[in-house]
Amino acid sequence: MKFHYHGHSVIECTNDKHSLLFDPFFTGNPANGDVPESLKPDTIILTHGHEDHVGDTESIAKKHGSKIVAVYELANWLGEKDLETVPCGLGGRVDHDWGWSKFVQAFHSSSFEGKYMGMPAGVIVDFGGVRIYNAGDTCVFGDMALIAELYKPEVFILPVGGHFTMDAFEAKKAIELVKPKVAIPVHYNTWPPLEMDVQKFKQDVESSFQVKVQVMNVGDTFELVAGKV
Repeated sequence: MKFHYHGHSVIECTNDKHSLLFDPFFTGNPANGDVPESLKPDTIILTHGHEDHVGDTESIAKKHGSKIVAVYELANWLGEKDLETVPCGLGGRVDHDWGWSKFVQAFHSSSFEGKYMGMPAGVIVDFGGVRIYNAGDTCVFGDMALIAELYKPEVFILPVGGHFTMDAFEAKKAIELVKPKVAIPVHYNTWPPLEMDVQKFKQDVESSFQVKVQVMNVGDTFELVAGKV
């Protein structure tokens, strides 16, 4: 499978048959720009209701008939826009043609256009046999170790920019708790409050743990074979 980075927290996972898209924020995003023509997700997963994560969900889903997986309140709000949604809660498994997803806790907030959009979440996905933990927007918390024990993710997508989420100091601890094979940092350097030295973070983590930190620029692709790094 392949991971495609589109800036901020926008990650697309693809294999020969399916495309899964996390938090598709393009319009108004200084890190990327227009929605790529190549982007044709069958599934969109939203970690929470903030503008920089809901982003272009509505237009992308309407254009491609994408199914949207989100916590109950956010999914119902999007469902009122004639979109196909799967409302769910933390801990409940959702099966897909490509595998399964399950929301887990995150510590943040979630609102859109002044409306409460339910609890923020991280998400575990099994995409074609590759286990991924997308932490969403959160600080570090001790139960990341429990999530790792239960689901054993190979790939850990986590915010590192600080201010609104964990910073590099907390993100390093999160990696220590989760023990992935690969960590993909996101949610940094989009705006001045999120500025950080991601190469220094990579060096610090890789010199401390047996974890590959995959730093990705906008448009980069990283390929991973199930069971291998």
